[in-house]
Amino acid sequence: MTLFISQYGLKKLNNIKNHVNLITRCLSAKQTAKALRPFYFSVHPDFFGKYPQEQAVNQESLKILHEYITCQQKVVKTKPAQVTFYIRSRYTNSKELKRVDFNLMGKSVRNTVITVLERCDLPLSYINTIPKDSSQGDSNEFSRPIKWHPSFYAATGKKPPPGEAFSQPTIEVTLRSWLRKNIDNIRTLEESTTAVQDDINKLRCQLIDHLELKDIRWESFWGFSHFRGCLKGFYLLYKEHPTQVKETLKGRTLVFGNNSGVSLHGDVVLSGEDVRADWIKILRSVSAYDAVLERLPYMEKKLSELLNNIQVVRRKHYHHITMADEYEVLLNKLLNTLRRSQVLSEKWLGDESLSDVQIVVEGESGPLALSNTGQFLLPASVPGSLIVEFIAKNKEQGSYTLKQNMSYRLYEEKAIEECKQHLELKEISKDENITCEQMITCCERLVTEYWKLGLLLTDTRLNISHYYSMMQDGKICIPWNCKMDE
Repeated sequence: MTLFISQYGLKKLNNIKNHVNLITRCLSAKQTAKALRPFYFSVHPDFFGKYPQEQAVNQESLKILHEYITCQQKVVKTKPAQVTFYIRSRYTNSKELKRVDFNLMGKSVRNTVITVLERCDLPLSYINTIPKDSSQGDSNEFSRPIKWHPSFYAATGKKPPPGEAFSQPTIEVTLRSWLRKNIDNIRTLEESTTAVQDDINKLRCQLIDHLELKDIRWESFWGFSHFRGCLKGFYLLYKEHPTQVKETLKGRTLVFGNNSGVSLHGDVVLSGEDVRADWIKILRSVSAYDAVLERLPYMEKKLSELLNNIQVVRRKHYHHITMADEYEVLLNKLLNTLRRSQVLSEKWLGDESLSDVQIVVEGESGPLALSNTGQFLLPASVPGSLIVEFIAKNKEQGSYTLKQNMSYRLYEEKAIEECKQHLELKEISKDENITCEQMITCCERLVTEYWKLGLLLTDTRLNISHYYSMMQDGKICIPWNCKMDE
């Protein structure tokens, strides 16, 4: 069979051929960087701290050179450019800098690199070892692979390359399929961390007993193995200062978190990233927070009175602990702004009691919002006029959502316990952003479908979230609305 190609088609094929040849002549990014390494050591701005004017010139010229080479590697048409470099002497102790001016006019990356090295009297030994028609190794790093339309694979019957979005039909993940795929790894993780968990429990019980603590909690982004390290370090601190540590912490809760201080709940918080010397400094200052903790209820009461006896609630955030002194500043700021807005408060709220409504002082800045639990979230930086108006317009919705959420909590506790028993779980928990309604729905579905799951979840620790995940200690995270098998 004879194939006829038009003149236009022949011209197009020649263009493609030239394009491919140009790509193969390009040095790869790795080869280019290695060839220019002596040049970078001679002109890099970091070495010109004593010469700020020359440093600025080199920095701008390097930027131009980098953009020029990048365009050549991407086979993009480049315009000639002029650059200036100040070069440090490589072989003498002379403090004088040599100035070099040259034009970038190379037809390829190789030509550009050779020009730069020759103008700066730098060796070409490495680049001469690279074949001019380099096609091995990673020299095609910047060539772009052809991406065919899905219809091409459908018509030819060929398999698409891995990684293409259309290479395989999307398979919806179900809870059972995900568990069957990952359960062996989950069990292995649990077994491998048993010794660590045992150490944590042993150290924790010893410290609680010796120091007469209420509790010891871990509320940090770091993994549980870091918790063991903190407990061991704190146990050594206790052995070094037994009397002082016990007198300070007796009857309190000790928390290892991401910062240090005394929380608004009165818990002593030590950062897991600090050393023992930092911890003892914090412990010595704990008593100074007692006066702050005593003032907080009084300030909350005043805030409540300014908003018609509204409830002021302190929320607990996992991984985010508000310190007592920070909370006092936030309360004081809100009190001041609301005192200046009493006329508007009377206009919007009148004499109506808001004792069935809750507010939470939610940091310095952020959105003024009604949470999904029915609590008003008040940033301290919001003007009092906006606060009273927002509460007045949404108080009925807040009160209704709050009551509904409180009733859901009773059902949630019951659903959690029932789920734990039916699936024979060691533990079941949820993320902070999972609502009571979502948790109830998930637990009820798990109980209904437990017979399909078999022994997959037996003796596991389950966390209800928005995604599938295996935690470092073997805990399982599943989405609350996970798809069950049909």
